[in-house]
Amino acid sequence: MELNERIKMFMNERGYTQKELAEKTGITEASMSKYLSGDRTPRIDVIVNLANALEITTDELLGNDINEKKMSFFQAKTVLARGKESMSEEDKKELIKFLLEN
Repeated sequence: MELNERIKMFMNERGYTQKELAEKTGITEASMSKYLSGDRTPRIDVIVNLANALEITTDELLGNDINEKKMSFFQAKTVLARGKESMSEEDKKELIKFLLEN
């Protein structure tokens, strides 16, 4: 999982909007947009500010200490959100059953 995806994951877990996270870290919303899209990589001081604002460690933000299950769930959630319109009702039921069992 890339840094921008981890930022989004933790941001979503905290319920922060892009604007709120930008304000908490003292950067512009335009810069935050570039970090979240992956167009730009934050400097180390910004990474520290992001971690503080998200109430996590820099290791967690950089992916050095994230539970694999949590990453897999976030990735699955992202894929599902993008493809939900093309899934049949039967596929959705089968997927829900699989998720509940695992």
